[in-house]
Amino acid sequence: MTRNRSLTNQVRLLLFAVAAIGAAACGPFHKGKGQPPSYLYFTNESLDQADVYAVLPGDQPVRIGTVAAGRTDTLTVPPEISARGNVNVVARLLARSARPSSGPIPMHPGDRLAVRLPIDEKMLVVLPTGQ
Repeated sequence: MTRNRSLTNQVRLLLFAVAAIGAAACGPFHKGKGQPPSYLYFTNESLDQADVYAVLPGDQPVRIGTVAAGRTDTLTVPPEISARGNVNVVARLLARSARPSSGPIPMHPGDRLAVRLPIDEKMLVVLPTGQ
């Protein structure tokens, strides 16, 4: 009887392990893997350095780069972020309390978007690059 009960527990443990591996192999744990990154061509027309973040609904901001004042840089958005749909791009300006943002923009792996921070630092302008 005791041997039969331990065998049942081992079978249950084996089934649980198989189910956990199956869940990790697909679904949200695997989203974005093996896909190309997205790129933001960020133009900072302001007089302040901008730290640029990608923010997903309900998640913590992810810093994707820093762009110096008056410069344009190419920032890479990891596929784990762009594969999840709408992304809000936010710029944190050095020594400023303002946080200009793009609002939710649809982004997919491999997308290339031009983002511009105008000199008035009020919002981010996003356009497709056509590439």
